[in-house]
Amino acid sequence: MINGNITVLELSENHPEAFNLFVSKGFDNFNKETTLKSAGKFLKLETAIKQKNYDIKTFLESLNEIDSNNDAKVDITLRDSKKDGDITVKGLLPCPVRLPLLEGIDAFAESITEKTGLSVAHDLIAASAGQQWLNDNVVGIRAEDVPDVFVSAGFDVFFDERSFGKHVRNGMFKDMTGDTHSYFSHMKDPKGNYGMIGVVPAVFLVNKDALDGRAVPKSWADLLSPEFEKSVSLPVGDFDLFNALLVHIHKMFGEEGVVKLADNMVQSMHPAQMVKNAGRKNEAKPAVTIMPYFFTKMLFGSKSAEVVWPEEGSIISPIFMLTRADREDVARPVAEFLYGKEVGEILSHRGLFPALNPQVDNNLPEGAKFNWVGWDYIYKTDMGALLEKLDKVFNDALGA
Repeated sequence: MINGNITVLELSENHPEAFNLFVSKGFDNFNKETTLKSAGKFLKLETAIKQKNYDIKTFLESLNEIDSNNDAKVDITLRDSKKDGDITVKGLLPCPVRLPLLEGIDAFAESITEKTGLSVAHDLIAASAGQQWLNDNVVGIRAEDVPDVFVSAGFDVFFDERSFGKHVRNGMFKDMTGDTHSYFSHMKDPKGNYGMIGVVPAVFLVNKDALDGRAVPKSWADLLSPEFEKSVSLPVGDFDLFNALLVHIHKMFGEEGVVKLADNMVQSMHPAQMVKNAGRKNEAKPAVTIMPYFFTKMLFGSKSAEVVWPEEGSIISPIFMLTRADREDVARPVAEFLYGKEVGEILSHRGLFPALNPQVDNNLPEGAKFNWVGWDYIYKTDMGALLEKLDKVFNDALGA
């Protein structure tokens, strides 16, 4: 983990992706090998950040987020998961809050063991590297292998008949979350199968230098207009959020909207890369980047960048929680912890992933709304088949 006590040289040698962001925020002099090997050998990271009057905590969180994405595949094999126990918890954790959540879960597991004598086994990996893990652990999962609690963001694995969808239909799960904020009340599953602990909102990062006379887009409809053809960067690599975009755009605008989204895409880039380039004039740079709200923390006052919360509401990737009804005696304490104030504040305050727990102040921008596809739509739709279809529509429009 990157902390303020390491030197700039150590950052460059051990965390190259994070070092690229560091350099882009006004430390260009360390691109010179002589400066890096001389001043960088002694200059502590915290001291350098203070010199630029940046918020140290926010800057370090941003560096660690990039570093965790870069190391995610290694993390799968090296992280010490506790896979054997009386209570089983599995899933994917959002990268920006993965470490504090794991610390909290470990402490919670110890308290459960002290109180009950039961051990808690957890296999919780970084969401950015989760596709292979999902294929290995969820696709085709048998009833006897379903964990007591499963938590992750996204749509496909939760509704697809090839994974959890068939078990939901057979009544295996029960929503064990509690009351919610009034602005999230429509996201509570009326059938009581699915729980939701938080959301990953998508917002616009607008590069005003690349607008070329165009007005700042304020809505999803604006973003799909011909004005922004080949001008938008999409989080294609973030399959949870990208699938959420496809589903919601289809709900609002039909297949034509998905085609327009493809027409307007100029490139796919990790949000951290887009933030790193904020303020740089570049012909290939998109005018608008759709990104998780979390990454707006990394802008550090860029004058050319504007964050827009869409008028129709931010499209969200839900952070779902499935809890086994037949194991309620052991699943409920875990569910109450994951839905509780402590975890909610980690999600909301450290990751900018608004939590549904009403005890958590999500500090949302004024007028912020959420665009939710709705439970009626979900229960009437084969979501697995829909996502396959929309992915094909999108890629056909790209000519891929």
